[in-house]
Amino acid sequence: MKTRHGCTPARCPAAPAPDPTPCEGPHDAVTIVYRHGREVAGCVHHCARLLAGLEGARVHPFAPAAAATEVYLRARELPPYAWE
Repeated sequence: MKTRHGCTPARCPAAPAPDPTPCEGPHDAVTIVYRHGREVAGCVHHCARLLAGLEGARVHPFAPAAAATEVYLRARELPPYAWE
């Protein structure tokens, strides 16, 4: 996906560097909370991939219900570190 100026937009903060897949939707659709309290916002696609590989992580409780549900459903179908 390219912007109207021809440059590739930055990926969401939840997209791991080795994951080559593009973002889906807004870059702040959901926030993942790590087991130790660190938070990262991202698109539904990358948050699901991230959640699948993080033990004890969860979706922030104030995330929109539809986006949070989509992240949980996708994550449950993915292996940890799906991009490997």
